[in-house]
Amino acid sequence: MKLYYSPGACSLAAHIILNEVNVDFDIERVDLKTHKTEKGADYYEINPKGYVPALEINPGLILTENVALLPFLAQQDPKQDLIPPSGLGRAKVLEWLGYLNSELHDAYAVFFGAPLDAEAKEKAYAEIDRLLTYIDQAIASSDHEYLVDDNFGPADAYLFVITNWSNYIEHDLTPYSHVVEIRNKVAARQSVQIAMRDEGLIP
Repeated sequence: MKLYYSPGACSLAAHIILNEVNVDFDIERVDLKTHKTEKGADYYEINPKGYVPALEINPGLILTENVALLPFLAQQDPKQDLIPPSGLGRAKVLEWLGYLNSELHDAYAVFFGAPLDAEAKEKAYAEIDRLLTYIDQAIASSDHEYLVDDNFGPADAYLFVITNWSNYIEHDLTPYSHVVEIRNKVAARQSVQIAMRDEGLIP
């Protein structure tokens, strides 16, 4: 397998899960401004959507979108218990991935487009805070160690990656203690440390 990624982008979640499962894989960096890969390929020819992640499963067979890609990767090594094989548990993982992708990811994404004026920034921060309040309360009301159950999984990796963007937009996560608690557990995993080093995010 090969993962096409951009450092610190949402593709980091797939990079983390790849490090968790027992598969051989390569990574290739994509410049999202020029849409060229580090080997000089036209990224639009690999993924016409133009954004990351893209997972090349076999030559010519590409899977995109985290809501599809992360569960696919998580099930590659059943011994890891990263995702329930079926039933309500799996549905809950997909529910969280859908929410994180369509709501929280989009709320942060506005900071990475055209510059925002003061009023627009205030509204954008408020929307992130609204979503994080819901997530924090959902975690607080659960008896589980992670978002879905007591096992780390793809939704936790995705939550970690998205909320990591708070570091780049001067946003304070301190009020969301339950989110921070999960973030800290995820950050300590070897799979995360390796992925972040490989992407040049930490020394």
